Parts: sequence; structure tokens; C-alpha cells
Amino acid sequence: MAIDLFEYYHGAALTKLFNFGERLVVKTFPSDSNATFTIGLPGKKLEKDQVAIYIKYTKSRMTPWVFTFKKEHQVELKVISQLHKKTFLVLVCGHDGITCVEYSKLKSILDEKYADAEWVKVHRYRREHYQLSGSDGKLNHKISRKVFPLDIINALKK
Repeated sequence: MAIDLFEYYHGAALTKLFNFGERLVVKTFPSDSNATFTIGLPGKKLEKDQVAIYIKYTKSRMTPWVFTFKKEHQVELKVISQLHKKTFLVLVCGHDGITCVEYSKLKSILDEKYADAEWVKVHRYRREHYQLSGSDGKLNHKISRKVFPLDIINALKK
């Protein structure tokens, strides 16, 4: 069976999450995108005790990395955010690294007015943090390279 490209990039994100040292329960979330996963701690069964991640990737090697969001992607993000304690958009930036942003912060760069296609752009100068902007604005702070997977693990423990 052939390995799809998205499986490589999703695998990179999930491996970083697994290798952080916490015991985790990971389930795929049923959707057409194959990009959503529910992450939980052992013994926590309810979705409201779990965190969702939505993974997007680009194979582009150089900054800036641009991620396209169709209307159905944004609808899916909204739905999973309503079902889980927290939801994170995980962005795999080619071979450079992985960053994430919590759904409520994502709304400052991709608002609730969904166009047919919108975008999120990630930029990073050498030895600096990630800067995110989107169709509807710019995140007012930079994101450390250590945020992923730390923010997800911290959200699970709260």
C-alpha cells in the first residue's frame, strides 16, 4: 500500500507529540479531511476532557509557509472546537518545524466570515520565533518553537 504525502507530515506532528514523554490516547476524528485527531490522557473518555488537533502541512522548504483554508476546513475547525476542551491548529512548516495556535487565537487571523478559500501564512527568520498572519489579520505576538507540543500537553492537564 502506498504512503500518501499527508501521512508523512501528520506522522511527523504526531511523533513529536508522542515523544514529549506523556502517555496519550490518540483517536482519529471522523471527517473528510483526515486531518483531525482527538488527544486525551489515559482514563479520560469524554471529548470535553480531550483536546483536538487539526493538522495542515506544506512541503515548501522556505519561509513564508502558506496554508490554504477552504470553507469546509474552517467549518470543521469550528465544529471540533465546540466538542473539545481546546482545539489547536497544528502547522507543519516543511522541514523547518511545527507550530500550533489555539482556536480562539486563530480567530484573530481567520474570522467567522468564511470565504470559499482563505489562508494562513507562517513566517520565521533564522533563529527567531514564528509569526502568523491570515486572511483577516495578524497575530499580535510571535510563537516560540517550543509551543508545539507543550501547549497541547498543558491544555490536557488543566
